[in-house]
Amino acid sequence: MKTQTFEVARLRGIDNRWRVSADSAAVIKEMSWDNYDGWKTAGAYDCVTYNGYDWFGSGTIHSIHYFSRHNGKTRDVIFEDSEGRLATLKINNLRSATDPFIVLKDINNVEIGPEGNPRYVPKTSEVSSQSITFGGRLYLVNGIDSPIVYDGRVVTRAGFFEKPAKPDASVVYRSFHNQFVDEGGDSGDDTLYFLGTREKGQGLGSLRPTGMKVKKKMKKTDKEASDGSKYVDGKLCGYQYRVTFVNSRGQESPMSDPSDICSFECANGKRRFTQINIPIGNENVVARRLYRTRDIFDDDGNPITPESGRNFHFLKELQDNESTAIEDGISDSNLGALTDPEDFGFFPTQAKFITSFKNTVFVSGMPNNLIKYSAEGMPEVFPRDNLFDIGDADSGEITGMYASTNALVVFKTRGVYLIKGDSRNGFYAQTLNRDIGCVAPRSIQDVPGTGLVFLSQDGVYVLKGALENTGSATSIVELSTPIQTLTKQIDYVGARAAVGVINRANKEYFLCVPTHGEQNNLLLVWHYEVGAWSFRENYPIQCAVETTDARSYLYFGSNDPEKPGINVFSNFFVEKYGFGSLSPVSAARKDFQLTSTVDPPLYETSPLSFGSLYSGIQVAYINLYAVAYGNNETDVNFKINRSETVSLEKNKGRKQQQLNELLPVYGEARFDQDSWGFHRPIVIRYDVSHMHESVTTEFAIQFTQDLNVSNLTNRMMIVGYSVDAKVGDQRNIRPLTDVLVSDKR
Repeated sequence: MKTQTFEVARLRGIDNRWRVSADSAAVIKEMSWDNYDGWKTAGAYDCVTYNGYDWFGSGTIHSIHYFSRHNGKTRDVIFEDSEGRLATLKINNLRSATDPFIVLKDINNVEIGPEGNPRYVPKTSEVSSQSITFGGRLYLVNGIDSPIVYDGRVVTRAGFFEKPAKPDASVVYRSFHNQFVDEGGDSGDDTLYFLGTREKGQGLGSLRPTGMKVKKKMKKTDKEASDGSKYVDGKLCGYQYRVTFVNSRGQESPMSDPSDICSFECANGKRRFTQINIPIGNENVVARRLYRTRDIFDDDGNPITPESGRNFHFLKELQDNESTAIEDGISDSNLGALTDPEDFGFFPTQAKFITSFKNTVFVSGMPNNLIKYSAEGMPEVFPRDNLFDIGDADSGEITGMYASTNALVVFKTRGVYLIKGDSRNGFYAQTLNRDIGCVAPRSIQDVPGTGLVFLSQDGVYVLKGALENTGSATSIVELSTPIQTLTKQIDYVGARAAVGVINRANKEYFLCVPTHGEQNNLLLVWHYEVGAWSFRENYPIQCAVETTDARSYLYFGSNDPEKPGINVFSNFFVEKYGFGSLSPVSAARKDFQLTSTVDPPLYETSPLSFGSLYSGIQVAYINLYAVAYGNNETDVNFKINRSETVSLEKNKGRKQQQLNELLPVYGEARFDQDSWGFHRPIVIRYDVSHMHESVTTEFAIQFTQDLNVSNLTNRMMIVGYSVDAKVGDQRNIRPLTDVLVSDKR
């Protein structure tokens, strides 16, 4: 039989189905796809806070958020730890040996932590705090603590949790006031004298000067109103008042209950001054707004019933939280805009999920399983009727929300729903799917070129389409079909805490999931530019965030007490394989800590089938097309007939050098003697034998690297491979089961 060469190039991702193309892989571990169309050694993570979490107890980080202000000039990485602290990283000073963080404080200068007001610490299997940026501020909710907002200086409560006490209104009486009316006198010329004087600083409107004459238009008569009060001049006037609180962000509380009716006699259609006692708010209140009805008495002296419409109009804003009384002398015609009390509402206190869509904030995850949304441009004001009850009760609870360009996507345990429209024309809901849902709210990410990816109860799915009637069909497709072997390892009971984040530097979607009996540790990687899967292990990602600036860093908090702190993923890692090369700061502080204790890179081809059971193959050489990285070795081994074990007891290694042109390597090149070369593909040839194996019908190759202490920075990149093999049929074979048969049938 002649030797034949079987070449495979343009390598693609993992595909564990029974029959796949030759460019597929059975295993791709700790590798990234490169734009040059090859697979290279992946980056790693490095602890940016080192072991500085002696102040943090166990140091587990359960939520992390990115907050940018002033067009990206000011950047904050906000996080919560296992001691209930809310802190921000010193991004520009992470390598210092001092505290790498600053604990945030509330409006009373009290730390958000165990020394002051600690935050709720969820279990590692629970969903931690969710956040959005709106109006240059960071809003956080977790379903337990009160919703909070961080403006870059202090942390305050978001919205209001109770309405103000109702105001108290009464008629203003002064010395010699309206003596004619009180005493029933008559000047003889049908003139009323308003003798009141106005004290400085007390009024809206003004009193007329003492002695000003007003011509009477009605005869003085004594009448009795429906409430039993006596009045003259033929008309009884009355008002009611409401008050709201305003915080420093211009967000307004719900209206107070209406005040009692303040009634008084109207002299010739001219109203009196009233005094309103106004409640004072807490430390978050910086102003108060006063609202008033128009005259609520009809011509017969009967008050208009609330059912007939007692409308409140804007009256005045008090830009302080100190004044307790104010006078009102504004006429009905000069009142401000009509305001509906139902336009106000509390910020839901038990919301677990939060997002913004069409300049409106949406929250969900409350016990009533509703979705509530704010007034337009008012992220802390939630009108009473702004809500949706989405899906059937048997579709489970709401498990997440994501705001895309054209729709707000709402996920339930079994079901996907869309909210469209806007606040001015009205929002409306649509049902997209009742079979597939999301189990991990933090897995939801809009992946470029792929769609909206999320973890469901039986795998990873993607929501494709424009979510609008644009000719592009909206559908849900399973994305994890080629990696069923990996998804079967997921502990779907604890999968609620799974974390998804985009690594734009390498064009990857990370999905860190828990395996059976473990916390988040298995990292599934979707390489969205090539449409392929790989995986990595020993990634203790409890929470993660991508910075949305030009650098696009990826920070994540660890769930491993042995490796606490906040890590950053990078292709330029300090240490990767956990052999103990100390960073300068760690060495100086004598607090050695392993960082990325990950495995070496491994690329294993899919089983290459060369025929039926009666065909055999004898491989003589394996040729690896790899990028020359100097004197680092790349190792090879192989498996026969889908065996679980490799055939060679020891990997075969070859240096990544062109044999007929040895280039200088880093650390050994001499100045003015050697010249730097450029990275280029070369062929590395391995001589192998599997004569000790049985008849070979399928053949799979492993490319990897052996690691040791002196080999920490090894890297490799494979572009393709070929196999020189002898393939032929075994002829004239008669199975003994056909020849040697029993006489008894």
